[in-house]
Amino acid sequence: MAYASVVSLAQTLEQLSTRILGLFSDPKIQSLAASLDYFKAFLDDSSKSSYYHQENIKDLVGKFRDALNEAENIIELKICEIHQRGNEDLVGSLVPVVQKIELLREELVLSLETCTSHDHDIEPAEDHFEARLGSPSRPSFNANLENDVVGLDDDLEKVIERLLGYSSEREVVAITGMGGIGKTTLAKKAYDYPRVRSRFDVHAWVTVSREYGMRRLLLSLVRCIPGMTTDKLVEKTEDQLAESLYRKLKDRRYLIVIDDIWSTKVWDDVTRCFPDDDNGSRIILTSRLKDVAAYANPDSPLHEMRVLSLDDSWKLLSIKVFGVNDLCPSELEDIGKQIAERCGGLSLAILVVAGHLSKISRRRESWIIVAKTVNSVVANDPDKCLGVLGMSYNYLSNHLKPCFLSMGAFPEDFEIKARTLIQVWVAEGFLKAERVKSLEKVAEECLEDLISRNLIMIRKRRFNGEIRSCGMHDLLRDLSLREAQKEKFLHVTSTRYVSNFLAQRNEGRGFSFLSNISLNDSSELSSHVTRLMFFWGKLLISAPPHRQISLFASFKHIRVLAIFSHMFPAFPAEITQLTHLRYLWIQSNGGLPASVSHLYNLQTLVFQQPELYYMHKTLILPRDMWNMTQLRRLRLLSGNYLSKPKRSTTTDDVLGLSNLEELSHLCFSSCTEEVFSCLPNIRKLSILDAASDDASEYLKNLVHLEKLETLKCICYGQKRLNLSNWCASLTSVKRLVLSGCLLLSEDMASLAALPNLEVLKLRDNEFEGCAWTLSDEDEFSQLKFLLLSEPRLVNWEAGSVNFPNLQKLVLRKCIRLEEIPLDIGEICTLEMIELICCSSSAQNSASEIREEQESMGNSCLDICVYADDDESSSLFDFWSAVLD
Repeated sequence: MAYASVVSLAQTLEQLSTRILGLFSDPKIQSLAASLDYFKAFLDDSSKSSYYHQENIKDLVGKFRDALNEAENIIELKICEIHQRGNEDLVGSLVPVVQKIELLREELVLSLETCTSHDHDIEPAEDHFEARLGSPSRPSFNANLENDVVGLDDDLEKVIERLLGYSSEREVVAITGMGGIGKTTLAKKAYDYPRVRSRFDVHAWVTVSREYGMRRLLLSLVRCIPGMTTDKLVEKTEDQLAESLYRKLKDRRYLIVIDDIWSTKVWDDVTRCFPDDDNGSRIILTSRLKDVAAYANPDSPLHEMRVLSLDDSWKLLSIKVFGVNDLCPSELEDIGKQIAERCGGLSLAILVVAGHLSKISRRRESWIIVAKTVNSVVANDPDKCLGVLGMSYNYLSNHLKPCFLSMGAFPEDFEIKARTLIQVWVAEGFLKAERVKSLEKVAEECLEDLISRNLIMIRKRRFNGEIRSCGMHDLLRDLSLREAQKEKFLHVTSTRYVSNFLAQRNEGRGFSFLSNISLNDSSELSSHVTRLMFFWGKLLISAPPHRQISLFASFKHIRVLAIFSHMFPAFPAEITQLTHLRYLWIQSNGGLPASVSHLYNLQTLVFQQPELYYMHKTLILPRDMWNMTQLRRLRLLSGNYLSKPKRSTTTDDVLGLSNLEELSHLCFSSCTEEVFSCLPNIRKLSILDAASDDASEYLKNLVHLEKLETLKCICYGQKRLNLSNWCASLTSVKRLVLSGCLLLSEDMASLAALPNLEVLKLRDNEFEGCAWTLSDEDEFSQLKFLLLSEPRLVNWEAGSVNFPNLQKLVLRKCIRLEEIPLDIGEICTLEMIELICCSSSAQNSASEIREEQESMGNSCLDICVYADDDESSSLFDFWSAVLD
């Protein structure tokens, strides 16, 4: 993708300028920077978007992208040489590629000038539209896409209820949801509903779409109104049309549908035409963008559409294939339901597949083939499905496109951890830094933006509303993969034998291998432009050891390397030579070599050593890791020992990991003042070790971590960790997880006094005397989330005064707990009590709380009781949960 190449090269130049003083004073570097600015301006200029589809422009953009990648490769290699041997002749190496970029820039300028001159000879689209004025505008629907209201009964009822409501104020009913989910169908059914039609004096429908013109929109609305003569409309100005529309609607109850709106500017332009006469007029608005849908009337709730259930998906598919009166043959029903399920609840996908099924033989063998290839069936009909969904991609801002395309690197239906996604985006280098925002914050905003556009679905939220995990609809993932391959941005494969696959796609910026891969020779893996590689299966190399060269030696420019499932017997030495790595996820039964410190650009290291984890052994980290000054996250599976800091060989100063924000599973003996003083920006720390007599003394040093916000302390073995002497010092901590501790009453009082504590998770802890009694002075003033999991707890005495801001209480496997304090239900902020595998007496007390609150008119408190504990089933999910 061209935009990603521009941003990435700009960041690399910026990085190099910190190593070579006066870099930007060189004429060739200035020329390169100027070409970057020009090309970025061209990509950002939406007025030129219509040129992108012209073959000569597309070809030039592709050549520009390739040349920028070539320039970045040269610069990155020189950065390595500078880091190892001092200054090198960078500019001399760049001369040929800079000259190539200069020529491409000149060619692009000439091509755009040619396009602009030709545009003056073309009749404007609006003028052409006005010349074809005819019958009044009505919503245009493809008969094949105008589906029955299957699964939309509840949606239709709610929309109609709002349209027919007794409120006399003019109201906007905003419908939002992903492309192809049925927004227009729902709006049309409500628009044509007999009771709705009879209630309003005037009805008008306009479809906006992305490329809208205000004049055309007004013409469409005006022509819907009875009594308006169309022969003189073309002569009117935009303001005259707006005035005519306003006058015709004045003092009349109207129903207006504004379908497929993409920008808040549309509403700003047209709202002046809709008088508010307090007569119950209504406006239906549909949009894929939540913020646009909410803009027209922020005080009214959005009607957010959801995908169809499996039953409704099958019902819709069956009706479209066999008709309303005919039934599906019994021998096809099971396979038909599989096909419906594969459509992911998206009505547009179901209709496209149904159209395909209606044209083929009604034999089981034929339907089995469709079930196996349903995504490709949809993909082969771009006009009806991917073409519709593709609009959402085509109109994305340039900075969002690489974010969307990179989602395809994850397997289908995969639940993606939001923070993993954000870290990968930052590491890839296609996000543009902003002065007042960190790259992580920019990435978070990109994720939220894609979610608001219904291109990414939220899977799970944290209790405070933060996004915990997300995913993609299968069809949107297919769209992502199609566009990513077209842009040479990402190639994804499930094939086991990858020789031909790699040979044909050696220019890909990213690769994702979804299954085990077999290589006759590791040299088959080779690319000079690759920045990302995901391996979801095992790496099987059949060549004898003496023929195997370094597995990743050819990927000198790689930034993101994640090998999720393969277990290396020892940490691969060649990986430590990939000095541009910023994100690394790897498993090994060996330790971390000292040479890992050569990865001086590394930001995130996720290292799993399951053997040590299961055996409760400690990983000794190499002392040279203190040299990894760019490291921001060090996530280790087993307990680890971090030795005291090194001194610089040049200045004799003590080295520190000043950028490190997250460190997992440190052992107690590393929790020293000497270590913590060299970790000044740690925000998230977890400790994993066997409890010992001196553990509390070590933990006193936590007071030196002034920015600590999240602390997880997990103790294993027979001995319990005592909280005395250290827990009161956690004044900055917002999120605290304790496991394997002895909880004394005075320690719990100290925890209650922590001024910023919002989340408290107590797992497998022993309460003193199997009781937790809170006095009125014990107030968890900021606590919003409380978890008690597998506690040695029988009696719990507490009231609403102890948890004044609690929002969610979770009790898991509290098999000895006699009851939940009845006064817990009095907490006005409490939204949910969740019980999982708890004692019957605890469940009965929860029922009592529900009955009491309902009798007092409180219907806002949800109480959920589960008999089974829902735990992650996949190994990847298990390790992610442990590291989380």
